[in-house]
Amino acid sequence: VSLAILFLVLVLTISYRQIIYEYPEGGGAYVVARTNLGDRPALIAAAALMIDYVLTVAVSVAAGIAALTSAVPSLFIHREALGLVAILFIIVMNLRGVRESGKFFAIPTYFAIGALGILVVVGTVRSVFNSGAPSIPTGPVEAETLTLFLVLRAFAAGCSAVTGMEVISNGVKAFRPPESKNAATTMIWMSTILASLFMGISWMASHYGILAKVDETVVSQLARLTFGTGPIYYAIQIGTMALLV
Repeated sequence: VSLAILFLVLVLTISYRQIIYEYPEGGGAYVVARTNLGDRPALIAAAALMIDYVLTVAVSVAAGIAALTSAVPSLFIHREALGLVAILFIIVMNLRGVRESGKFFAIPTYFAIGALGILVVVGTVRSVFNSGAPSIPTGPVEAETLTLFLVLRAFAAGCSAVTGMEVISNGVKAFRPPESKNAATTMIWMSTILASLFMGISWMASHYGILAKVDETVVSQLARLTFGTGPIYYAIQIGTMALLV
């Protein structure tokens, strides 16, 4: 499933990179579909995007709050209220405009990439060379029968990692000149970082047998097993929350 999602990231990157050069004024799904296929396919694409954007906020905020409550379990019972506060914060910041909100979210994004990068690099090295490998608690695991629906559900859940990839092609004009070239370069870097972090975390979770829990995320479990519950662990959790919210 992870390899299938990696292939999807590759296809999306190539496609959006072409769109960036073909539509330097900004080319989202609606614009591209209307230009090439007509009004009805464009409206279908627009409706799909509206649903996607709502689900993106819901999934991202829920995952971000889950990262917070994993680090601070006492906040778990307040996760709904925290989610509403996070959504309100996102609304207020985005009302400032694409360029202004982008500048504000840049620092936590860089911090999150660095924190998760450290987790992937250190965790992968330790797992490969078995240096300080964490002990995984064993216990009964409820297994499900492998069915097509289960595979599709796993694929759909994993695809949440690629939400928002179209933003760069939509906002080409927000880049410095030459806009298309800078946007295309950013797309390549974003996809490379996304693929590296996604595959690294997926491989570590598979290697250590990490399973999702109701009260703790997979990333939290990996960070705790790799670094303990020290400052690096909390930095990773804060970075994950900042990236998702």
